[in-house]
Amino acid sequence: MTRRTPPHRTTALAAITLLTVLTGCTTETTGQAHTPTTPNTTTPDTTTNPDNTTFAEDIADVLPCEVLDDNQITDLGFDPTTAEFDDVGVAYMCLYRPAPLESPLMSINIDRDWALDELNLTNYNSTEHQVGPLRALLVTDDRDPSMCQISMKLSESAHATVAVDFAESQEAACEAAERVAAVVEPELPREQS
Repeated sequence: MTRRTPPHRTTALAAITLLTVLTGCTTETTGQAHTPTTPNTTTPDTTTNPDNTTFAEDIADVLPCEVLDDNQITDLGFDPTTAEFDDVGVAYMCLYRPAPLESPLMSINIDRDWALDELNLTNYNSTEHQVGPLRALLVTDDRDPSMCQISMKLSESAHATVAVDFAESQEAACEAAERVAAVVEPELPREQS
């Protein structure tokens, strides 16, 4: 299983578009998601997982471009060689394309410091969702009918998001996001009860 973190970053347009969709903006702008400007102050989980690590240790080790292996990315219809890692600002994500310069875009975002319930989804359509055992939110935007995201709760202070943007339709974006979320979910750490 080959895992790598590509050295290059997303293009400015793709990063800005997906950053706004995935984790919101750092200031309020009408019609855009907003994430609070101060991180969650919940004490990190100290529960030991089966491998004798804590959730805080596990989530700190997650790199978005290493959540899935090349075969998983290919099976989802994306090219692993197009992986672009972005950790600028509030983004901590990996972006994939079906082939260089093609759409749709698929991203995996890990947010260690924001709880699922802290996402400001004003002006977005948000419905309760389930991905495997994880509580999730399926998010769409009437102003962007080619986007769909699924944000999954990993703990009281962390979540992961998969998003598909620039798809042929919202239905196609959500179908792709569902497929990606189903493959990503078993690979993610989560807080043990």
